[in-house]
Amino acid sequence: MKILKTFSIRFPMNYMNLSIKNKILIFYVCILSIICLILGSYSYVVASKSLKDEVTSINIKDINQTSDNINFLQKDITDLSTFICLNPLIQSLVTSNEASSEYENFTKYGLEPLNILLASKDYISFIFIYGDQGSKYYLSKDGSSGLNSYEEIKKSDIYKSAHALKGAPLWVNLDTKNNVFITDNRNPKIAMVRTIIDTNTLQESGLMVICINTSFIENIYAQDLKGSDSIVLLDNKNNIISSKDSKKIINSQDIPKLSPLLNESSGYHNTTLGGSEVLFTYSTIKESGWKLVSLTSQSEMFKSVQSIMTMTLAVIGLCIIISFFISIFVSSKLVNPIQKLLQSMKRVKSGNFKEKVDYEYNDEIGNLVCEYNDMIDNLQNLIDKVYKLQLKEKEAELKALQAQINPHFLYNTLDMIFWKSERAKQPEISEMIYALSKIFRTSLSNGNDFILVKSEKEFIENYLLLQGKRYRDKLDYSVDIDNDILDYYIPKLILQPFVENSIIHGTEADNDKSYLNISGKLVDGMLIFTIEDNGTGIDEITLEALLKNYNSNNTSNYKKGYAISNVKQRLELYYGDNHSLYIQSKLGQGTKITISIPFKGV
Repeated sequence: MKILKTFSIRFPMNYMNLSIKNKILIFYVCILSIICLILGSYSYVVASKSLKDEVTSINIKDINQTSDNINFLQKDITDLSTFICLNPLIQSLVTSNEASSEYENFTKYGLEPLNILLASKDYISFIFIYGDQGSKYYLSKDGSSGLNSYEEIKKSDIYKSAHALKGAPLWVNLDTKNNVFITDNRNPKIAMVRTIIDTNTLQESGLMVICINTSFIENIYAQDLKGSDSIVLLDNKNNIISSKDSKKIINSQDIPKLSPLLNESSGYHNTTLGGSEVLFTYSTIKESGWKLVSLTSQSEMFKSVQSIMTMTLAVIGLCIIISFFISIFVSSKLVNPIQKLLQSMKRVKSGNFKEKVDYEYNDEIGNLVCEYNDMIDNLQNLIDKVYKLQLKEKEAELKALQAQINPHFLYNTLDMIFWKSERAKQPEISEMIYALSKIFRTSLSNGNDFILVKSEKEFIENYLLLQGKRYRDKLDYSVDIDNDILDYYIPKLILQPFVENSIIHGTEADNDKSYLNISGKLVDGMLIFTIEDNGTGIDEITLEALLKNYNSNNTSNYKKGYAISNVKQRLELYYGDNHSLYIQSKLGQGTKITISIPFKGV
């Protein structure tokens, strides 16, 4: 039990640890073997049962037919004995004096017709008649001769049984142990014994015995019961009269075992004799009450069925061989794409992100390969985005480092200039220095990529303050950002490059007064920022280059094109497709920039 439990635990684990090819191989072999065993076993059982039923039916039919043939023979002898006993010549013979010369002539000529009658019955081997007055007569066909005295015969059990029947026939076996009649018996015999009744006085007047050689009976059942391995003829006391035992199945010691099975007039049973299973069929001979028994060895019976088992084993072996090659073919078709996929994964692991796997079928493995290829593409795109984002961040940090060198030194210097201007009572200079300081603080923002909208607004206002001081009455601006969105986070410095472009291409390039408006609001879950000016505008070629080629640095016609391209790429890295940047412009009609991004709370 412990071994079985251990096997039930370890086998699934060991099986699942096998390669897929070996799993399929074992699975195919086991399934086909089980199916073949089930079908073969079922065929064997069905064929065995069918054969057993057929043999049983044939044996019953044959043994009943043989029993009827022997019964017919015995009844014929009984009828013949009746005819003889009632014959007047026989009646005279058994009641006459044996010593008279007239008797001898009578016997010689009177029994001649009887001799002719008996001679016509080839199955009768010996017949004799005793008279109470001392007369006796016998006829032999097998070389047997001599009769015991009637007085000796009357002492035997056979005579006593016949006497008790008062003229009715008695069938007995005359073997070497109970042959009380013939002094020189050349062959084993069975005999019909009956007393002769005087028709005048109705008293017993003699004894008649008609014998049949046992070999004749044996020839009858040997011909009729060819399918039996052993045939036994039993008398009323279940003693063996004759037998034909070619397979040595039964002996006299086995008869008591069979006796309880002989209760009916005929039938069949399955029993065990000498350690072997046998089919036991029997039938009763009505005339004598004897039993004719047929025994068939089941092992011999099923020899013909063993070819089914041999064929089953051959089929199982063939199926195992076929399943072996089939499983190799199927597993190769299934495993090879998986192995290719695994090798591709190893190459991807080593850094080759351009790896692809080819598979031409649309099954589950094909879907897996397709998804794997898509995953590699997405992974490559993601790596490119992250790599570019890191480059932009490093670039921004480098520029911040280059621009500021030492932020504390810059803040302290600007603070010192601010207080000197205050003491010199120069409020305009103080205001400009304060605005510039705030711009530097916002640009740095402690290295954060996202800042609050209000910080971006403050940055734009300080930047425009300084630009307003620079261009004086030539620049007019307004910053109109809703207070409701001031606490949302946005990428830092995404508005300043567009504001700077508007000043450069509007205020600086045009002698007329320029107007710049920056607005911001929340619409349908998106933050909408607009930078609109009345500057010179952008020609179609430059505008198309900005919209299509923002990733390149080919912006020589637009001074701040690189900064705008940088903003566009940052928005794509942060928001993917969930953002928009529109540029609307015509020469002489100004420019309008619209940026739409998802809102991000505190």
